Amino acid sequence: MHAARVRSSLRILGIVSVLLLGLLAAAPAQAQAPTLTPDQEARANALAKQLICPVCPGETLDQSQATIAKQMKAIIRERLAAGQSDRQIVDYFVSVYGESVLAQPPRSGFGLAAWLVPPVVVVAGLVTALVVLRNLRRGRAAATPPPAAESPEALRPYLDMVDDELARDGDEPRDGAPPVRK
Repeated sequence: MHAARVRSSLRILGIVSVLLLGLLAAAPAQAQAPTLTPDQEARANALAKQLICPVCPGETLDQSQATIAKQMKAIIRERLAAGQSDRQIVDYFVSVYGESVLAQPPRSGFGLAAWLVPPVVVVAGLVTALVVLRNLRRGRAAATPPPAAESPEALRPYLDMVDDELARDGDEPRDGAPPVRK
C-alpha cells in the first residue's frame, strides 16, 4: 500500500511539474516592455497612428487589436528606448512591409499624385461650375425677346406670303407629302 501511495504521489508531482513547465513555455518570450518617458510615449502613439496594420485593412496600429499590431507597437517602443528617431523607425517598417504600411502616401514619386490630383480636380470642378453658371445667366438674358422693334408694316410681306400659302388649294403635294383634302 505504501508503494502505491509513493507511485501516486510521484505521478501527481510529475503532472504538476509538466503543467508548470507548460505554463512557463506558454508565457511570452518577450522581455519586459521598456519604460518610456512621457515624450517618448507621445512619439510612440504618434508613430502608431502613422503606420497601418499589415493584416487589418485600413486600420492604423493604434486602432488595431491584432497580435501583429501589438508586436509592432512593442518594436516601436523598443526602438524609441534605444534612441532611434521617428524617421528611422518608420524607415524600418517600410523596409520590412513596404510603403503600404504608411497611413499617408509619401510626398514624392507616385505618392505625390495622391496629394496633387484631388485639389486639382476640386479647382477644375469649381472653375467649370462658375463657367456654366455664367453662361446660364447670359443665356437667360439672350433668351428674353427684344422689344418689338419692327412695325407691323415691316412684317406685311411675310404675312402676305403666309396667307398665300394657307389659301392655296391643298391638292398640290409639297415635298413629296400626300395632298391634303378639305
